[in-house]
Amino acid sequence: MDFSTQLESLRQSLSDDIVGHVTEVLRNLSSTERLNRPVLRLELFVEDADEQRNDDHRNHGDGVVHAARRPLVSRVFDLSGTRVPTVMTPPSMASSPGVIPEPVLPPLTPCASDSPTPCLGSQQENTRRRKGVGGLRPARHRAVVVEDVDSQRQMQVPARSFPKRAKVDDDAVAALQEASLGKFVAGIWEQIHGGVDLDPQSSLEQWLGAAAGSTGNAAVRASENTDRITPPGFGRLPGMAGPAEASGSFNRSNSFCRRVTQASRTCRALEVIVQARWVEHFESYVDMVASTNPSMSKKKCRKAALLEACQDFGWAEKDMRNRMRIWAGYNEIKDAGGWVALVFAGNGIYRLCKYRVGFDAESMQTLRALRPRIEVAADTLHPTWRQLLVVVGESPEPRFTGHPHDWVVSPCGSDPVPLRSTYLSRDPLFSFQHLDESILDASVWGDDDPRWVPPPPAGATACPKKTAFTCHSCGQAQSEFPKQNACYCFPPLFGAQKRAAVQAPVQVFRTSNGRNNGLQALAPFDRGTAIGEFVGLVTSGLQDVDVMSSSSTRAGGGNRTYQIWQGRQGNFTRFVNHSCNPNAQFQSIVWMGLERTVLVSKGISAGQEITVDYSDSYWRGLAKKCLCSESCCRYRTGGL
Repeated sequence: MDFSTQLESLRQSLSDDIVGHVTEVLRNLSSTERLNRPVLRLELFVEDADEQRNDDHRNHGDGVVHAARRPLVSRVFDLSGTRVPTVMTPPSMASSPGVIPEPVLPPLTPCASDSPTPCLGSQQENTRRRKGVGGLRPARHRAVVVEDVDSQRQMQVPARSFPKRAKVDDDAVAALQEASLGKFVAGIWEQIHGGVDLDPQSSLEQWLGAAAGSTGNAAVRASENTDRITPPGFGRLPGMAGPAEASGSFNRSNSFCRRVTQASRTCRALEVIVQARWVEHFESYVDMVASTNPSMSKKKCRKAALLEACQDFGWAEKDMRNRMRIWAGYNEIKDAGGWVALVFAGNGIYRLCKYRVGFDAESMQTLRALRPRIEVAADTLHPTWRQLLVVVGESPEPRFTGHPHDWVVSPCGSDPVPLRSTYLSRDPLFSFQHLDESILDASVWGDDDPRWVPPPPAGATACPKKTAFTCHSCGQAQSEFPKQNACYCFPPLFGAQKRAAVQAPVQVFRTSNGRNNGLQALAPFDRGTAIGEFVGLVTSGLQDVDVMSSSSTRAGGGNRTYQIWQGRQGNFTRFVNHSCNPNAQFQSIVWMGLERTVLVSKGISAGQEITVDYSDSYWRGLAKKCLCSESCCRYRTGGL
């Protein structure tokens, strides 16, 4: 290898080793921040390797280097520029977690006084101690600290720390809420079985008559005849009365407010019906415009029909579009659930059609299956509701007549069948009379009701009032008058707040496992709520038939046993099936001196079948199997 090649190799080695090492040391050097004008001094010596090892051995431990020799080359570089703000790496690199960006140093500039003069030694420099430099250096820039999102911090832990709440997991699946369609259907059942009276002939005449009477000059009309303001029979809200007349005024205001509320409810139902029908007329008009103008697209035809409707209504286009979307929801509900779903929808229909939560094919199919059941309840409880449909050209005649429980519905959505037809195969002479109160079998008891219970002895109750009847359970006074009654054991059935038995939100349905008919809850019944009273023929001495047996205490002592038979007369409690895991039970209560049997809920959801436990006395010796299909069934193989 020639001399020039050796020099080139030496230059490359010096460039790679010395320059790279010095640059790395300067990058991590933080001591320059304490100097006013830092400089880098480079000195070059040529020595014998053996002599250098001996010098190192002699000087080991004192840390002093005696510089008696003169360097061949000495250079000085200004480091003041390294204290300017460093240039950071691009954001894409620095933003990664756990990465510390490396600073970029500016180029070094030689000082003006740099000179290769080798005379640098002095007594002061010979005795100066070199500062030891380690390999570890603090980072010049703050590292990015990545916190664990699952970590928990607690500033102070007391000696007795209470149990902490479970950490809220934002990614957890939310609890299932009732679908909007379920709320909508629940509102329909509530309206049908509530106190709404949809009598269009009387309500609309009163409402329209009041509106007609309020036109014209009010001052002239008031001076001529104030009776013209309201139609006959509608009345007026009475003014404030004194204490002597407060009772009668309050009753009249109650009657007037009830009639106005019912008339307003009827007009609201009529409004929804007309708006749903208008959507059909709009679509028909768009088709007509498209057929007469083949060159126009369907979108342009709808636009033209919309602008024409805006002109007739006097509304802005945006307002018209918003209303049309809601009205289109009314029409979709009508197509699935029929007109009855619109009339008895309640106030929730506007919100449902505005936000359209649950407007899917599955929900509409569910509503379509409920349509016959809703129509049965509406036609039998509100026979005149279809008269509202006359304004849209529909027939006012009801499809179903009679008592609500004269019809047996099907869960699959098929048409209801008469109750009698479901028993003809067992009893060709079957007939059933629906009762609101139990009737006494005069051939057995005469006029002596066996359910009569003598009042409790004096001082046994805490009732301060002297009344004829006292509750045996709560000890409070019982009366049919609200001012005198203080017993609220079962207010839906007894007392001033009692409801008619036919308005209980239940339906008779056809079971699918051979149990014939059953009773289904249309609305939820909270635990302890009375569903209905077990009524029928109060008799005695019947055998081999299903009866409710009970006994009462005689006035002179002893018990008297009686039976309640529902074979030909009764109410919906006749259709309650047995279950070894029931959701209801029968409970006795004494009301107005007579023992009553009440069907009480244990907690029933809407759509569930209502069941009770017939008890062991019913199944003892009975030659049939239980079909409740419960895992805890006690009578799979027949009676005991």
